[in-house]
Amino acid sequence: MEVELEIGADDGSDMDMTCAIDELWKRFRSLDVIGKRELKSRVCELAYPTMTPLCPPPEKLKTKGGVKKKGKKATEYDVYRDPSYHESYIEDVVNVESDGNCGFRVIASLHGYGEDGWSMVRRELGLEIIDKDRSTLYDKLFSNRLSEVRESFMIESLGSQPPEKWLTLPYMGYLIANRYNVVLVCLGNPCMTFFPMTSSHSPNVSIYCIGFVNQNHWVQVNMKQGFPLPPVTLDWKKFRSHTATSWMLGFAGYLQHWQLLTPILA
Repeated sequence: MEVELEIGADDGSDMDMTCAIDELWKRFRSLDVIGKRELKSRVCELAYPTMTPLCPPPEKLKTKGGVKKKGKKATEYDVYRDPSYHESYIEDVVNVESDGNCGFRVIASLHGYGEDGWSMVRRELGLEIIDKDRSTLYDKLFSNRLSEVRESFMIESLGSQPPEKWLTLPYMGYLIANRYNVVLVCLGNPCMTFFPMTSSHSPNVSIYCIGFVNQNHWVQVNMKQGFPLPPVTLDWKKFRSHTATSWMLGFAGYLQHWQLLTPILA
């Protein structure tokens, strides 16, 4: 028995993907190389479900520190010499590749992604700076430099990067501490500590220590247990939430210890 279909009852228009594909292309063209790589990977997972993803999410490595790289000996790095009063607390210095992504490589290594997960760190910090829950905070904190910092995360290739694409402090320090809810310590000139700005103190928080050397390179610095913490920035004190005050209270002893070690400037 033949059944006559009603014309127009279901012409398939609700299944048309033309507009969605057009929007997808617009989105793809607006992204930087890291965003394009991630979006392409997602599309390929849908189109070719049996294939290995082009850009699989990083798995945290179960290692204490980053993989040591060949190059300068640790004692040749500036973090051992300038300033010298924290030298006895440095356990080890781990080098990473010098390609303009070194700062992001160090953070990726410390976070358990492995050094090669640097592009994911760039991507995540780029998302952090546009987080709607902290948009008011970053508008005040970065002021007229918000666009500049945001654009520094966007790159056109996966190769070496120019200085304007490097990891810079203090601005990116706030983003790292907030995104990963960690304490970030920078040994350089100046030395700084970045606590999360919207969360409360946690006794089990991870402390990421990085060093800026030769005025152009970041390294991972592994510190001994109980090492002193350099001061926080004035902007952290000014713009942090009331809840975040507990970080300074929880680490008061470590901050005071640094002050005792620091030579008094005339």
